[in-house]
Amino acid sequence: MLKIIGIRNEATESNYTKIVIKDISTGGIRIHTPLRFPVNMNLLLEFTFQLFSQDFKILGTITRKNTIGPSLFEYGIQFHVADITKEHLLTSSLTLLSARLRKANYLASCSFCTEDDLASIYNQSEANRA
Repeated sequence: MLKIIGIRNEATESNYTKIVIKDISTGGIRIHTPLRFPVNMNLLLEFTFQLFSQDFKILGTITRKNTIGPSLFEYGIQFHVADITKEHLLTSSLTLLSARLRKANYLASCSFCTEDDLASIYNQSEANRA
C-alpha cells in the first residue's frame, strides 16, 4: 500500500492505495500502479507492507517513471530509512523473503497481492485504455 504524505516539502494526507510490488530491496522498490504521479513534484510517499508478521512503514521518493500502458505506470522509488534498526530489520527480512520465495510462491506471513488485487490493478489500466 502507498499514500502521499508530502508534496513539495508541504505535509499532506491521502488515502492508502494498493500497488503491485515488482521488486524490493533495502534501497528501494519498483512498483506498478494505474496512478499517474508527476516525477518532478518532490512527492514523499509512505509505503506499508508486512514481512513475516512484521509491519513496515517506509518513506520513499520517486526516482524514475516508465509508462507501461495507457493507464499503467512503473515507478522506481528510493527508500529513506532514518532508523538504522529498522533498516537492519528490513535487510534481514528481505534476505529471508528471498530464500523462502525460492521454495514457495506465497507466504501467509507477508502482505502479497491476491490474484483479485492483481486483476483489479491491471484490469483498471485496461479499462482506462478503452
